[in-house]
Amino acid sequence: MFPSRVVRQSIPLIHIPRNSAVYALGAANKRSKPLFETGSVDWSVDAKDSWALVGRGKGHIFQTLLGHTRVSPTPPDSLYPKFKSLDQDAFSRLKFVSFRHSASSAGEFYDYTARYGAMRDGDDKTLGERFDEILQEERVHMSEHTPEDGQHPGLIEEREYRELLESLGLTPLLTVPLIALSNGQTRRARIARAILRRPDIILLDEPLSILKDVTPAFVSHIAFLEKDTFWAGPRDEFFGDFVKRHFKEGNTEVWANGFGTGSAGTPKGWKTREDAPLVVDLQGVNVVYQGKRKILDQISWQIRQGDRWHLKGQNGSGKTTLLSLITGDHPQSYVQKHLLLPPTFSPTSPQGFTPTLAHRKRIPTPVLKSSIGVLSPELFDAFPRREPGMSVWDAVQTGFGGVFVPAGEGVGMASVDDIFEDGKRDEVREWRVKRCWEVLEALGPNSWADKQVSQTPGEGASEATEAFAARPITSLTQGEQRVVLLMRALVGRAPLVILDEVWSGMEEGMINAVKAYFKSGRAFGDHQAVVVVTHWEEEVPWTREEGLQSFRLEKGYGKTE
Repeated sequence: MFPSRVVRQSIPLIHIPRNSAVYALGAANKRSKPLFETGSVDWSVDAKDSWALVGRGKGHIFQTLLGHTRVSPTPPDSLYPKFKSLDQDAFSRLKFVSFRHSASSAGEFYDYTARYGAMRDGDDKTLGERFDEILQEERVHMSEHTPEDGQHPGLIEEREYRELLESLGLTPLLTVPLIALSNGQTRRARIARAILRRPDIILLDEPLSILKDVTPAFVSHIAFLEKDTFWAGPRDEFFGDFVKRHFKEGNTEVWANGFGTGSAGTPKGWKTREDAPLVVDLQGVNVVYQGKRKILDQISWQIRQGDRWHLKGQNGSGKTTLLSLITGDHPQSYVQKHLLLPPTFSPTSPQGFTPTLAHRKRIPTPVLKSSIGVLSPELFDAFPRREPGMSVWDAVQTGFGGVFVPAGEGVGMASVDDIFEDGKRDEVREWRVKRCWEVLEALGPNSWADKQVSQTPGEGASEATEAFAARPITSLTQGEQRVVLLMRALVGRAPLVILDEVWSGMEEGMINAVKAYFKSGRAFGDHQAVVVVTHWEEEVPWTREEGLQSFRLEKGYGKTE
C-alpha cells in the first residue's frame, strides 16, 4: 500500500528454496521430524507482494520468517537474499506486529481491567501525539542514515501519511487517548505505527479479525501449509485451482468465507420466553470519560435465561465498554442506578436454577466471576502463560471460579471451594471432574482431527483427550489455546456466557467442532443466556428462526433489532 523508496532489484526479499526442511530450533539432525517441507515449491517474496499465510501450519511459516526455526539445507543466500546482497541485517528492516498485549510478553498475567481505572501520567496521550513521536524518531534516524545508503527509505510524505490514516479509518481518532481506543481501533493503530517506520517487510500476526473479508483485496499471494502440504502462489490460482484440487467438495467455502458452516439442529427448549427470569437488567446506563466524552448513552438491555444474543457494532461503538459493565470489570459499574447482575451460581447440575439479581456493589467479585463465563480478546491476551505453564486441565478448571490461578491438583482431580458444606463437596467435585472431561472430549483434538465432526457424546475420555489434558498450555498453538479458553468459559455452565470474537485464531476443524458442539444442545443449558460478539453475521451459530436476537450499538446508543 505504501512502499518504501529503496530501489528494488530482481533479488527477492524472502526466499525458501524447494526441497527445504524446516525444523524447530534444537532439532539435532535429519532424523528429527521437520515442522514442514517445501517439496517442489520454491517460495519467493518480492517487494511488491502482499501475502496471506493460511492453513493449520501458518504459525510455522511465521516462526521461520522471524528466525525461530532452522532451515535445512541452509539457503545459500539466507532467507533474506536482498538484505544479504546489501550487507544489511534483515531484522532491522522487518517489522513484526503482534496484537497481544505487551505487558504479557513474559507470560505473566496482567490486569486487563486496569484500562478502565484512574488515568496515570501519560495515559492521556492521544493517538495523534503518538504518531507525531514516531515521525520525530524517524526524522532523527534519517539524519543518521540517508536514503542513499540503503539503511532508511526516507520519511513518509504528508500525502502518504494522510492516505494511511484515511485507509485505516484513524483520522477521526487522532484526538482520542490511546487508553480509550477499542480493540479494533488499537489493532489498526498498531498497523499504522508499523507502516510509519517504513520497514521493507511487515509481518502481521492475526490482524484480520477486524476486517470483514478473511482474504481482503490487498492480498496478492497466499502461502498455504497443512500437515505435509505446502503451496505458495498468486491469490487467483489458490482459489481457482489449488482449493478445488486439495479440498473435498463442500469444504472450499471455508476459504472463501473464513469459517465452516457447522451443522443444523435446534438445541432443545432454548426459544426465548418473555416470562423467563432475567439474567442481566440494564436501564438507562451511561458511561462518560473526563466529564465530556460519552461512550454509552442511556443503554437499556434485558437478557433472560435461554436467550441467544448477537451484540453488534463497529469498532469504537462501545461494545467492550458495555461488556465490561456486565462483567463488573468497569469501575463505573458500581455507580449505575439500574445495572442488575447475577450474584449467585449453581455448582452442580443447574437445571431450574433461578438467579436473584443484585446491584454490582452488592456482589462480591469472586461470586460474579463464577456467574459469567467469558472468552474475549483481552482475556486471551492476559491469561498466564509463564513457562512451563499450567496444564490444559488446570486452565479449564479455572473456569469454575473465573480465576487465573489453578488449584494444581492434577489431571482428573477438581478443587472445591470452602463455601460448600462438607456433605456437598463430594457431589460438587464429582460434577466438576465429569464436566471437565465433557468439554475436553467435545472440543479437544478428537473433535477437530477429522473433517466430519461427530455430535454423539463418547463413552468417557479418549487417550488423545487425556494426553491433551496433561499438556502445558504454553505448548499449544494459538488456535488450540483459544479452544482451551473457550472450554474454560463453558465448563462451569454459568448463567451468562459472553463469547467475544470467539473464532479468531481457530483453524477450520476447530471452528467446525465448536459450531457442532453449540448446535448439538450439549454446550448450553436451558437456563443459560449467551451473548456472541462478532462483526460477521455468518459466524453466529444460531439463526433468527432459532430464536436469535440482536442488540446493536452505534455511537454510544443501543437498540434491539
